[in-house]
Amino acid sequence: MILPTELASILINNDWSVLDYIDDAEYTKCVEQFIEQTLTYDGLTCIDVLDDSSFSKYHDMLDYGVLACDCSTFLFN
Repeated sequence: MILPTELASILINNDWSVLDYIDDAEYTKCVEQFIEQTLTYDGLTCIDVLDDSSFSKYHDMLDYGVLACDCSTFLFN
């Protein structure tokens, strides 16, 4: 999946402090919904994040209201 790069700490280390730093309640809600409705529902676990960060208008959180941002490729199993 192509996702916002800052989600790496959440999906790999379960470290949600990045959302405190961003301090955007709407973004936090989008991330929580994405994790619950997509990852948890499908039983997906993030196993790696590629070092390919780039600005992307189109990514897998677009349907959750997340606009263009720096994204990376996340690998799941």
